[in-house]
Amino acid sequence: MCSNEASFSAACGFPPDPRLGPRDEGVLLAAAAARVAATVRGTPPPPSAAALGPLARRPVYGAFVSLKRGKQLRSCCGYLGEALELSQALDHASVRAASDDPRFPPISRDELQHLRIEVWVLWGFRPVAERGPARAKAIEIGRHGVQIAAAAGRGLLLPGVAREHGLDAAGFLEAVCGKAGLPADAWLSDATTLYLFEGRSAAAPLGRFLATRPPAWAGQFYPRDHRAIGAMLDSWEADQRPRPRPGPWLAALVPHAGWQYSGRLAFDTLAQIDFPPQTIVFCPRHTGLGPPWAVWPGAAWEVPGATIAADGALAARLSAEIDGLMLDDTPHQEEHAIEVLLPMIARLAPHTRVVGVAVGMRGLEELLRFGDRLAEVVAALPQRPLLLVSSDMHHRAAEAETRRLDERALEELEAADPAGLYRTVMEDRITMCGAPAAVIVLESLRRLAAPISCRRVGHATSADAGGGSANCVGYAGLLYGPASSATTEEPGPRSGGERAAG
Repeated sequence: MCSNEASFSAACGFPPDPRLGPRDEGVLLAAAAARVAATVRGTPPPPSAAALGPLARRPVYGAFVSLKRGKQLRSCCGYLGEALELSQALDHASVRAASDDPRFPPISRDELQHLRIEVWVLWGFRPVAERGPARAKAIEIGRHGVQIAAAAGRGLLLPGVAREHGLDAAGFLEAVCGKAGLPADAWLSDATTLYLFEGRSAAAPLGRFLATRPPAWAGQFYPRDHRAIGAMLDSWEADQRPRPRPGPWLAALVPHAGWQYSGRLAFDTLAQIDFPPQTIVFCPRHTGLGPPWAVWPGAAWEVPGATIAADGALAARLSAEIDGLMLDDTPHQEEHAIEVLLPMIARLAPHTRVVGVAVGMRGLEELLRFGDRLAEVVAALPQRPLLLVSSDMHHRAAEAETRRLDERALEELEAADPAGLYRTVMEDRITMCGAPAAVIVLESLRRLAAPISCRRVGHATSADAGGGSANCVGYAGLLYGPASSATTEEPGPRSGGERAAG
C-alpha cells in the first residue's frame, strides 16, 4: 500500500491533478447542464465529450454533480473509479443527479430553471496512514474531501462540505461517519479505513445554460408580428427566383440593419447557402456591455413565430479553447446584430443550431490569434460549421463617400486578407462595425481552406432604400468557399464576380 501523498496516485494507478483552469469551468458546467436537462426532459442526453473537447480524455478519480434549490440540496450523485476519463465520469454523474439520487424524488421539468448546478472533478485519492486522533491532522480543510469505509457502511463528503458547514477536521470526520451510518467516533477506530482526495468545483445557475433569449428588437429592426415577418420573407423568396442552387459555403458576411434597408440583401446572401448543422454567427459588441468577447451560453433564440436552437456544447468548447472568449449572456441580451438574421435563418435552415459570438475591437495580433484558435476548433469538429459575420459597412457619411470607403474595405474582404482589412479600416477610419469579427473569420478561413474564393452577392447603401444620401450606411453580402469549388457555379441575380485569394 502506498502512503506518500505525492506518489500514491501515480504508483497505485489513481490519476493526479488534471490541471483544470478557470476557463474550463464553463465547459464542465455546460456539459453537465445539457445532460441533466436532457435526462429530466426524457430526450437522449448528449455525450459530454463533444463539449469537453481536449478535456474529455483527461484521467480523473471521479466527478460529482449536485443540484440545489436555494440552500436546499436537491440531488448529489457521483461516479468514481481508479482511472476514469473525465467525460465518462461527468456523463454518469450528470444522469444520476438528474434521476437517480435515492434520497430525493427525481428532478422535474418545472424545477430546472430554479436550480443551481455544481460540478466537482476529483483526483489525488490516497489512504490516510495515521491512526486514531492523528487522522484529523492529515486533513486540510478546503483542500481535502474524505471517504470512510467499514464493514457496516461507507460514506463520502466532498472538499467543499467542511467550509460550507463551518466544520473543523474532527467535525468533518464525524460528519462523514454519519453519512456512512456509522457512530460519530468511528473514524478513530482501526476497523475503519480513511481516504482523502482533492477536487475542483464550478457552480452556476442551471437556467444560465437552458435560457432562451427573447426577442429584443422585434417591431424596430424587423416586424413584430410573425405574419408580417412571414409575408416579407415570402416576398424576398419569390423575388429571388431564379437563383443559384444553395451551396456548401464555408463563411459569409451579411448586413444587420433594419429590414427595410438591408434585409433583402441579407436574405439573398443567406439563401445561397446550404447550411450545415451548426452556424457560428460573429457580430459586433454594439452595447459595450459584458466582456470584450462573449459567446451566448443559452439553449435557444426566440423571435416572433420561431425558436432557433443554440448549441451549448459548441459554445462551451469555443470558450474553453479560445483565450479571452467568455461564456456570458450580457453582451447578447440587447444586441440586434444576430437577432435580425434569425427569422431568415429559421426560414432557410430550421435545422441549423446557432452559436452567437459578440466581438469587441482588439489589436490585430489578438484577433489573428482568435482566428487561428477558431480554425483549430473547427477543424476538429465532425462537420465544419458555417462561419457567419454580421456586419454593416461604413456608417454615417455622404453616399459617394460611403461607397468609396466601402469599396476600400471590400477590396480586402474579397481578397480574404484579414491583416489588410484591419489596416485599411484603421488607416482610412472606416466605421465597419463588424470588422473585428471579419478579421477573425478571414484568418480562420486562411488556416482552414486557402486559397479562398469570394462571391459578392451585392452592395447597397441606405440611400438605395430611401434613407437619404447625406447620412448613409453601407451594406454588403459576401460568400466564401475554397477556390477549387466555389467557382463551379455561375453568379446568380444581383451577384458580382468571384475572386480567388491565396
